[in-house]
Amino acid sequence: MNTSFVGLLKGLLIALLLGLGLGAHAQQLEVTTPTELRATPATNGKVVTRLVKGSKLEQIEAQVGWIKVKFGELEGWVRLNFVKTMQAAAPAAAPASAGTGNLANLFAGGGNRPTASTGTKGITPEQLANAQPDPVEMAQLEKYAINMGQAEAFARSGRVVAQRIDAYTGAEK
Repeated sequence: MNTSFVGLLKGLLIALLLGLGLGAHAQQLEVTTPTELRATPATNGKVVTRLVKGSKLEQIEAQVGWIKVKFGELEGWVRLNFVKTMQAAAPAAAPASAGTGNLANLFAGGGNRPTASTGTKGITPEQLANAQPDPVEMAQLEKYAINMGQAEAFARSGRVVAQRIDAYTGAEK
């Protein structure tokens, strides 16, 4: 693998880890799909209680794919894709330039247009600006790096053979 590709891959992985692994600023959430409040951020975690659509939650923390929340006196974890921010639920959200300090407002809009915010929910602009790579995670990623010789040996072991592919010109032949 050439070094520029490895560098690009590392950069993308760092961005992904930073975007998904940061803690979150407390904000109000609403359950969009009936789900369970779990003791741990895992699908096999102990069920603390069942949440119905429309349940109001207060966000405490975020992890990859999970949000730690407070529901009344209970605390637990819910899947990120089963909740929405209350700001996004408002019929007329303030524009992102209003300086509300909530990144979710960038994705909020009037009407019922779909938005894509997985991986950014709950991250404040300040947290994003101050994000730092996790040295332990980076060390783990380094273990997966291979060089060109190793990649070629792997390809040969699977009987992968190079094939020439003509450049695409856009014209049908």
